[in-house]
Amino acid sequence: MITALNLANNDLTKNLYRLQKVAYQIEADMLEFYEIPPLMESFEQFLKSNETFYAYLEGDDVVGAVSISVENELVEVTRMMVDPNHFRKGIAKALLHYVESKTKPSQLLKVATGAKNTPAICLYRSSGYQFVERKVVKGSVELVYFQKEQRTCGEKV
Repeated sequence: MITALNLANNDLTKNLYRLQKVAYQIEADMLEFYEIPPLMESFEQFLKSNETFYAYLEGDDVVGAVSISVENELVEVTRMMVDPNHFRKGIAKALLHYVESKTKPSQLLKVATGAKNTPAICLYRSSGYQFVERKVVKGSVELVYFQKEQRTCGEKV
């Protein structure tokens, strides 16, 4: 089940924070870069986030989550995380599609990930996101950016 999550100092949010640390440690190892903002974030900083979080729950367990930031017609996926024990179960895809279902047809969706994060890149491409650009952010660490326009069925392109 996917549900909106209000960050509060409670067990559910603490579980989400722990998941964030585990998930982003895996990405840091993949990228060989350990200064990923969610990985460096304290619990107190996490609680102050202005992002909207959606959690994928199995019972009382948070097994995945996504967060977004919305500014006018831009919806940016700011975090995507899945418990490693639940990789390859379609959780990230379900979370991404859930976010898409919450957007307006006029909104543009954007995502970014490490250029070495092949699973994330495959997810975004298979979900209809188009490559936009590649940037070196620190040293030799590269991020790749994708976007997707939400359109209604009858809208001309």
